[in-house]
Amino acid sequence: MRKHAILLVDDEPIITTLTGSDLEEKGYRVTTAGSGEKAIECLNRSSFDLVITDLIMTPVNGIAVLRKAKEIDPDTAVIILTGFGDMTSAIDALRFDADDYLLKPCE
Repeated sequence: MRKHAILLVDDEPIITTLTGSDLEEKGYRVTTAGSGEKAIECLNRSSFDLVITDLIMTPVNGIAVLRKAKEIDPDTAVIILTGFGDMTSAIDALRFDADDYLLKPCE
């Protein structure tokens, strides 16, 4: 049985460490990236079933990661995860085909 591959992107190491560990315990293959730039490098090197990305990162934000993931493979699921959600960012995420938009903290 193939493990689903997840790219977890957040500029807060505690988020990638804890969430990544939780996902791995559930049987997923997790790659972490501490920035939007690193995430795009990962997307260019490997394919992922799911990308979970923080929204607010500089200079490459979560919307840019979303757009790149969908450009490479429109079937890749992308979840935007943010502690600073607002209507504009939610609309942008949906406009660029995000599969979900969640506010931190979440289960």
